[in-house]
Amino acid sequence: MLTDGHQSKMVERIVAGRSIVALCAPPGFGKSRLAREAAKRISAKSGLAICEFGQIEHRADPRALADRLLGAAKQITIIEGLHLTDRDFLGLALERISFDNSNSRIIMTISQPSDFPLARIATRCSIDILDANALRQRPQVTADALKSIPRAKFRSRIRELAGDWPVAIEFLCAWAAGSQDSCESWSDLDIIRESRLGEFISQEVLTLFSADELSALVHASLLDVPDLDIIASVTGYQNDGRILADLAFRFKGLVDRHENRIILQNALRIWLRDAIEAYDDQVRVALLVSMADQCSAKGRLAEAARLARMAGDTSRIREYAHAHGALRIWIVHGFSVLKELLENSSPQDIASSIVLRMIECIVHMKAGRINAAQDLFESLAHEVGPGHLLTKDLEIVRVTLLVYGCSLERTGDLELIRSLITEQADDAAMRTFLATLSAILNSQRARFDVAVANLIDARAQAKKVSSQYNLMFLLMHEASINLAQGKLKHARTCLSEARSRWQRDFAIDVGVETVLAALSASIEFEAGRLTSARNSLKKSAHRMPEAEAWFDIYFAAYETMIRINVADHGIGATLESVEDEACKLRAQGLPRVADLLMAIRLCVCGEASLQGQQALISQMKWEIPPVGPTSSWQEQEVFSIARVYADYFNGKFDQAWTLLEGAIEAAATCGLERSRLRYLLVAFVIATAEGQKHRASAMLRRAISIGAATGMRQIFREIAGTKLTPALHALLDDSDLTDLEEGFVAMLLNRLGDRQGVASGQLSARELEILGLLSAGGSDKHLARLLNISEHGVRFHLKNIFKKLRVHDRLSAVAAARKLELTS
Repeated sequence: MLTDGHQSKMVERIVAGRSIVALCAPPGFGKSRLAREAAKRISAKSGLAICEFGQIEHRADPRALADRLLGAAKQITIIEGLHLTDRDFLGLALERISFDNSNSRIIMTISQPSDFPLARIATRCSIDILDANALRQRPQVTADALKSIPRAKFRSRIRELAGDWPVAIEFLCAWAAGSQDSCESWSDLDIIRESRLGEFISQEVLTLFSADELSALVHASLLDVPDLDIIASVTGYQNDGRILADLAFRFKGLVDRHENRIILQNALRIWLRDAIEAYDDQVRVALLVSMADQCSAKGRLAEAARLARMAGDTSRIREYAHAHGALRIWIVHGFSVLKELLENSSPQDIASSIVLRMIECIVHMKAGRINAAQDLFESLAHEVGPGHLLTKDLEIVRVTLLVYGCSLERTGDLELIRSLITEQADDAAMRTFLATLSAILNSQRARFDVAVANLIDARAQAKKVSSQYNLMFLLMHEASINLAQGKLKHARTCLSEARSRWQRDFAIDVGVETVLAALSASIEFEAGRLTSARNSLKKSAHRMPEAEAWFDIYFAAYETMIRINVADHGIGATLESVEDEACKLRAQGLPRVADLLMAIRLCVCGEASLQGQQALISQMKWEIPPVGPTSSWQEQEVFSIARVYADYFNGKFDQAWTLLEGAIEAAATCGLERSRLRYLLVAFVIATAEGQKHRASAMLRRAISIGAATGMRQIFREIAGTKLTPALHALLDDSDLTDLEEGFVAMLLNRLGDRQGVASGQLSARELEILGLLSAGGSDKHLARLLNISEHGVRFHLKNIFKKLRVHDRLSAVAAARKLELTS
């Protein structure tokens, strides 16, 4: 019985179709099942008898089917195994039936077009042809089938192996649902074999191919995405390309063609690849090496590395790395290719190759293992002296490590990169990389005009070499600059386009997802969208420091994480977690990032103390690193604010104020609206605490101007807290406020002031009780048991709590309650 919606639609399509329907697809597309179900439905409506003809009947008499069709009364005929019939005689019979306008129905199943002359029949008879495109398994059907598999990781593996081949879904899901083994250590080949899908492939699919066709498919299976040019160019196999093109027509659904590439169904490809082990060793190695060389020549280095390793000749990987260069591979082909080269190389190959060790350094860096990367860099620096061919490459690696947060800075780094860009004027690939590095360093040092010019240059060069990887990252760098300048809308647009490119071309690159999520967390936090920010933190800060991130990304993720953790878990727990995270960062060779975290910790302590938690100050050690000539704007901002709080709480008000005024002016000069807003809000809070109302009002007025222009609103609550509402009410009397500024003030009051009204009695006693229980967690059912009410009652009260607190989820409700001191 068919329960799947797509299959039911296919049955209806056959039922409503023409007098002859041909289901033409390779084995495993459910043709027989569809034919029988459709015949049953037609029979139920028309009362016609069903007659089946298959291999038994055809082998007994190849003309029996044609004789039956010509001589029988009206009936529904299901035909399988058409290649065993007298096809010419059957074709003439079908023409006669159509000519006589018979009301009989014929449903035939065909594995490949060559089984029966469909094209000739279609020109003379009324016939519908449903191919593999129509019969493929739809994604929703696959998703429903995968629900029977309890482990999420296993579900994704099964989905990738099965693709849209119905029989693969059936075999793999049935096996996985009943498997007691976690199978995480199993290879894909083991899974296909154990599920018995391999038996189906061997018995029902491979038997349809000739020896030459099977050989061509085995060769194609060695490549992730077979390229007809590569296969045709391998010595001795020139006919493979023509054979594969023919198979893509005859076995659509299992062998597909997209332009010059052949796409094999994944389980079939893995099963075929295993067949290479049966080849004579000398023939096998020669084939693999030849294909590896061809892939390298075409820039498909990941496949070249895997093939070389399969051939047992990993020394060729070293040759490929030297031929292309570590930095160029990263720039043009992306980080995942670097990893493939390294993972397929032997330890001996890596130890004997400066280029492979440089790749290893980059891999350590991108994985957050900065200590290991820095140690390896220093080892390479001893070997690569002045005049060495790779001296400049190594200098570029050093600057890249600097960008990623280690302490290898030199005051002349920007000048070095500028000179290298001039030298590489004719090398678009290297120039785009160098211009990108320059953009990051200039951005970190708040030289945004120069950084934007670098980005424009980098983008132009990246387009010349079609470096989609760098074009994607340039959008993220642009978003980072926009974020510093307070241009949230522009930052969000850049990030959206970068995410689209990632999903389209590099979805397997988790490091890119980490960077996207970190920037998204920061943007959403600034805009006051805390639920979205929390979701992004799960894919950014929660992966750090064992993830790809450069200095800007660590800051974007960690600052957001600290501030949200203060709201969600209280400042005490947050201070402990920050200290633990800083220890991890130092252990991984990221002392700069660790210092940044500890300074952010001091900042949130200063804010909390000025908002009434003075006990924190006695526990603080105001150890703040000095700001140097190569310090980033993030370090300038956080260290300056921490120093202001240190001076203020040490009774040095004038010194703190002088520092703030200088910081505000410097930020304005650089266009750092984000930092300037924070400095102004700190000035407002300190002036308010000192009773200097006029000065406090002037600082807030300037902050409102920035907030209205940029949309950055969350930081008002973070720094000013409860002191903000009365000051905002007073500010509404300012006739100089523009309409935009007045609207921004009203919005702040609406978001902040109304919540404070909740504390004075808007929440009922039951709602306050539920709020108190929420912080301990638990499902609606658990809360219902504790409160002795129904689950529906719990959901009703939660809905009211969310509405009154102006939040959208439980975590936000708990955070808001703590902020308003409604719960402990």
